[in-house]
Amino acid sequence: MQVRLAAQVASKVEGVRLSLNYSKLSDTVNLLLDAIKHQWSLKLSYLPQTGTINPKVRLDERHQAWVSQYATDRGISVTSATNLLISEYLAGNTMNVLPQIQKIETENLALTPQISPQEQTTEKLKGQLLVRSLKL
Repeated sequence: MQVRLAAQVASKVEGVRLSLNYSKLSDTVNLLLDAIKHQWSLKLSYLPQTGTINPKVRLDERHQAWVSQYATDRGISVTSATNLLISEYLAGNTMNVLPQIQKIETENLALTPQISPQEQTTEKLKGQLLVRSLKL
């Protein structure tokens, strides 16, 4: 998925890219999205802004689903969501962003099938009966 960074966001990300000596702007954006998602404190807000030639970046697959969900929840485009997430993170305003991301991850965990205690007990009884029948 390709998004276009806003000029101000792109210039900040370009400053981060240069200071980290990354070859691509996309790599820097994906690092920042990892930092947002996993709540890393990279302390990058002090870095200078510089110009960038091509503000189009490609989001890695690992970010596409949650950034899309974040955008859908707010009724904005994925491009706008990416710009919002990165600009808030670089400004140090992670509290505006992170609780919602945690909610999305919690919802994803809730979708995994869970075995109820009653099912576990039933499975245990079936296993005990099977073991007893083998001993006879």
